[in-house]
Formats: sequence, C-alpha cells, structure tokens
Amino acid sequence: MEHKLLRRIVSRTKRFIVSFLSSSSAHGVQHLVQGGVHIVERMIWLWCISIGVYGMVALSQRIWNRFQTSPTVISMDRNMFLWNTSFPSLTVCSLHRIDEEKLERYIQERDFDEDDAEQFREFIVLLANVTYNTFLELPMYKTFGIAGNDYMELLYNLSWNFQPTVNSGTTRSLSVQPTMTELGLCLAVNSRIAEYSSYEYWRARRWDRVNEPEPLVVHPLDGEVYGQLIKLESSYEVFFHGSMEVAEISKRHYSFPESYYTTVELHALETLTSRNARELSVSQRQCRFTHEGDMLVFSPVYSYNLCRIECRMRLAYKLCGCVPHFYRPVGKRNFRYRICDFEGLRCLGQRSGSTIL
Repeated sequence: MEHKLLRRIVSRTKRFIVSFLSSSSAHGVQHLVQGGVHIVERMIWLWCISIGVYGMVALSQRIWNRFQTSPTVISMDRNMFLWNTSFPSLTVCSLHRIDEEKLERYIQERDFDEDDAEQFREFIVLLANVTYNTFLELPMYKTFGIAGNDYMELLYNLSWNFQPTVNSGTTRSLSVQPTMTELGLCLAVNSRIAEYSSYEYWRARRWDRVNEPEPLVVHPLDGEVYGQLIKLESSYEVFFHGSMEVAEISKRHYSFPESYYTTVELHALETLTSRNARELSVSQRQCRFTHEGDMLVFSPVYSYNLCRIECRMRLAYKLCGCVPHFYRPVGKRNFRYRICDFEGLRCLGQRSGSTIL
C-alpha cells in the first residue's frame, strides 16, 4: 500500500514538473521536457541553462555587494547658489600654561624647601607642556609624591587663565572654549565639539550631548571675512581644522613667538553630503556622522581625529602599559587605562618616533 502511494506521489510530482517547465516562459527550459528530443540536445540545453543561471547569480551577488560596500557616488560641481561656507575652527595652545601666583601658593602649602621648590617649578612647567616628542625631557629624578593619576588635576588647578580677545569681520562673535589636547590645555575657537574634550566635562563624568553652537557661515559677498586673535601674551601654537573636528598632534600645526603678528589666509573647499546618505549604514557609506560615536570609548561624539586619538591611546597602552595624563581617564562603562608615571612616560618617549606618531 505504501509502495503504491509513493509511486503515485512521484508520478504526480513528475507530471507537475513537466507541465510547469513546458508552460514556463524561462528561455530554454521547455526543451528539457519536450518529447522526441535527443539526450545530447537535452544535455546541451541543460548546460546552457546552468551557465545562464550561474551568470545571473554571480551578477546579482556582485551588484548586491557593491550596494553594501560602495553605494555612494561622489560628484564634483560648483553650485552657483551655494556660496555660504562654514568658517574654519582653530585650536590655540599657549606655551605659558602655569600661573606663577597659583604655583607659589601650592609650593607654600606643600612646604617645600628651597631646592625642592626650584626643582618642582622646573618639573611642573615641563609637565604642562609635555607631549610625545618631549617626554624624555622631563626631570625624572623625583616624583614629589604626585601620582600619575593626579597630574591632570594638578595642572588644571595651576593653569594660567589664557583668554585672548577674538574679533571677527561678521556680526556674530566667535566662541572660545577651553579644551584638552595632546599638547595640554588649549583654547578652541569656533568649535562645535570642543566641550566634549574639556576637563570640566571629563571631571563631571558627563556623556550627554550639549547644545552645540550654530556654525558661523560666511558669504563671499559679505566682504572681507576674518578672525583676529589679540592679547596673546606668550608664544603659542595653532591648529587649523573644521568646526566639527579637534586638534590632533600628528596634523600640521604652526608655532608663533611672543609679540609676533601673523596673517594666515585660508582657501575653503566644502564637501556636502545629501540627506539620503543618512539612510545608509556605516559600512555602506564608509564614514560616520558626528552623533555616531558608539564605536569610541572616550568620547560621546565621533570625528576622524577623535578616532585617531583613541587609536594612539590603544597603541600607547599596548607598548608601555599606560597612557599619558592628557587623555580622558575614564571611558564608557567605567573603562580605564592606567595613567603613566615617570617610567611609563620614559617608555613612551623612547617609542614616540614613527611608532606612535
């Protein structure tokens, strides 16, 4: 009984397949079931159909992979109606970072003797300006009882109130915010994300988004547009970057001596992204918007330079087991790297050439 039932099912299935292929509009498949066709001809048709199916699948897969990895098109044109340009941002780092009065009060509170006081002055001034290229210049013969975890707070408490005057050729004023960089405490001018790198933001253990200031937009027909910094009472270094970026040590920067007047002319080239790009995934557009900072551990927002900074932190920890004091000490989900002491800074200084930078 079961054998007859099985034969009936096989017979009906065969008739269905023959009927389906005979009436199908797919090219060539009817020749596979057509009566009176030689077996060699059937094999040729089967071979041709197989090649066609393989080509269709391969082409479809290639198109799908291209859509997933490179669905965007970059076109270069000049829009005569789009003349508004975002004003650039800059980060100014004064080389005079320690307030002498605060330093003297601290020395009196610690009750240093004359020799220790002089050594501490030398140490704290160098520590305030130290970076990867100058770690080996630190006098590492005495710790003064200060742990690496306390370097940043001490430098912040002893910092000089560097407040240059900023003028612009527009009706709007340029914002000035303190920010932490790999050169130490600096000031960011016309930046929209500098607050996320400020020591006050770090110390409060904040991860929320702030009310980012609107970008300053200028137009060629507005006349001469400029940003002027005056009352720079010491030598300083300057990084130029976009308003949605931060200063990064490996990027080009400029050094200017005290009482030196400098004019810098910038030519703007603005790249815009269509709104439809937001609907694509990160892997498709191969870039991130500012609010997509989930991949970063020490910043609530994303930028290319912030990503490079975190990569440098990981490399420093991999090489020497610690990171310098000028980085954010506590990351998301209370993640921490060990802050370098003298031995760690010496290790980083010995590897600060092409390895880290």
